[in-house]
Amino acid sequence: MPSAILARQVDYCGIYSGARRDKSDLFNIFYGALKTAPLVRECPVNLECRVIHRLDLKSHELVIGEIIDTYVSKECVTDEKPDPEKIDPLIYTPGVMKYQRLGEVVGNAFNMGKD
Repeated sequence: MPSAILARQVDYCGIYSGARRDKSDLFNIFYGALKTAPLVRECPVNLECRVIHRLDLKSHELVIGEIIDTYVSKECVTDEKPDPEKIDPLIYTPGVMKYQRLGEVVGNAFNMGKD
């Protein structure tokens, strides 16, 4: 899960095919427990997955995976929990083709509905 500050690099990865452009120098890679799934050190959240199934859809391949482990950068944790404000996730909105950040807090979960 990239943070908003990585928008330019993430957009570049989406525009250009890895078959035609070497994108390996855009990010620092590390490996988790599986030692086979590359994870991105600059991303505040990484999900390490094992491939369960591949489905050829002719225009592209759909990959089904099982999450093996989750890695959250220490600087993005508050009280031993991932902190969305510190993670600052990059959110893509397809309808308007924009990248966005999380918005304002609406209320306290499991509390505001008690009224």
